[in-house]
Amino acid sequence: MCALLLTIFFTAPISLAANDSSISQGFHTTDPAVAPGAMVSVKQGSTDNVELANQDNNERIIGVVGDKPLLSLSEGGTSVQVVTSGITATFVSDINGDIKAGDKITASPIGGIGMKATSSTLVVGTAQEDLSSVKTSARQITDTKGQSHTVNVGVIPMQINVTFYAAPEDASAFLPKFLQDFANGLAGKEVSPVRVIIAAIIMLLAFMSIAVLMYASVKSSIISIGRNPLSEVSVRKSLLQIGIIVLSILLLALITIYLILST
Repeated sequence: MCALLLTIFFTAPISLAANDSSISQGFHTTDPAVAPGAMVSVKQGSTDNVELANQDNNERIIGVVGDKPLLSLSEGGTSVQVVTSGITATFVSDINGDIKAGDKITASPIGGIGMKATSSTLVVGTAQEDLSSVKTSARQITDTKGQSHTVNVGVIPMQINVTFYAAPEDASAFLPKFLQDFANGLAGKEVSPVRVIIAAIIMLLAFMSIAVLMYASVKSSIISIGRNPLSEVSVRKSLLQIGIIVLSILLLALITIYLILST
């Protein structure tokens, strides 16, 4: 896989963008195949060493190696600059189908080269151009069953934003579409269906607690006033305190839900 990426980088009729509109962070690497445009993941057990991203280490993916990032957040002496935010040129393939602008891109079986995400998974970003609009290089790969396949590899600009992508068909199996869309809009990104379910449960519990508390307080107040009309002042104070508690519960629930969806 490493040899494939090196071959593509040095010999294929593909050109990387002269400048990235991106922010990068410096990392170390011992893999000579980690070249500009390659998707990378942090090595297991390390915090500053990267390797080519693939389906086996996709959960540790952090970004794409940049050529000339606009802004570097690290000091000198690092091996590679990994773009973690912004737009940068990225190696992609049609292994999982043709890539169109707007498609989410995740790691593929080929180290360092992305593919279209068709199921819920961690993605590195969003394609900004169609793969068919750029020059590609045909490559032969062998799958796990030993069968040979021809794939097209090219370089397209991609908006880097490592996040969890909930595929529409997967999300609909758990949640109503309007609920998933509302959560995505609130968080400003794709939200895992699991997080949406947790947030919905917290909101449901909060409303149930508020309903029980209000019902009990109103019932108690009516009984108290009926037995002793002079207790009206103390009952009003008690209702005011209950109202403050209700608002506190609601506010706490909303903050918790927002943190669950946005982090």
